[in-house]
Amino acid sequence: MQTSGVDIRQLKAFVAVGEELSFVRGATRLYVSQPALSQTIRQLEAMLDVQLFERNTRNVALTEAGQVLLGQAQEILASLTRLARTAEEHSRGLRGSLKVGFLIGAGVDLMPQILSAFAKRFPEVNVRVREYDFGSPRAGIDEGMDVAVLRPPIALDGIELQTLVTEPCVACLASSHRLAGAGSLSIYDLLDEPIIAAPGSGVWRSYWTADTYRTQPARIVHEASTVETELQAVASERGISITASSTAQFYARPGLSFPVIRDMPMCEVAVALPAQPSVAARNFAQLALEVARGRP
Repeated sequence: MQTSGVDIRQLKAFVAVGEELSFVRGATRLYVSQPALSQTIRQLEAMLDVQLFERNTRNVALTEAGQVLLGQAQEILASLTRLARTAEEHSRGLRGSLKVGFLIGAGVDLMPQILSAFAKRFPEVNVRVREYDFGSPRAGIDEGMDVAVLRPPIALDGIELQTLVTEPCVACLASSHRLAGAGSLSIYDLLDEPIIAAPGSGVWRSYWTADTYRTQPARIVHEASTVETELQAVASERGISITASSTAQFYARPGLSFPVIRDMPMCEVAVALPAQPSVAARNFAQLALEVARGRP
């Protein structure tokens, strides 16, 4: 007996005839000629060294061995179908895992909506979310995250950024500050103020300390890794900070004021993809855009 040469075509032929108990109906089901189907069955019987069917001019019946092997053949074909379906679902990003980086304070209102929508549309994808503080503004997109939600700018080649939302920049001031009651102010009103900055260095920190507008380095008096520590430092009158208007919406508290900076361009929340994103990451980015566009 040889089994190494048994192929799917032979198993399908055997199952078709075994279930139909007719070479005519089996051939019709498989869209092949009856002689070709009969030859395939004979090849399988020769390979297995067993007779699968009792044949006469009037009917076809399974032998005892055929009855046992039919169930096993059906299981094999069902397993192969499941295997093919699973492979297809992985290739389409419908199964698998996804690592999502998230910069603290970026898209605070969007992230729950995006994650909820993704879970409903792609329930078989295991999503793992990791939050990054201001010391890691790239939100792990350069450290193995499949996709990230962050605030540009980030100095990183080969990364695809797609803007989700834009919003005004605001000054975060203690309520006792001389400009706290203003509805809006100029960035140039803030350049002499002591400022709270993110840890480290680079274009992201430089953006939020408004270095583009300065002729002298910013007077950094404190570094804050999170929104909470930033606002606490401002409320305690250690300095001012520059942040996004959504911070005022979701983190506002007594003792703080958030006037709009009228001459500073809008800041962004973006979804970031690596140079060669997975299908699941691409699906996440597309869904994030859909959620952002559907906001009131």
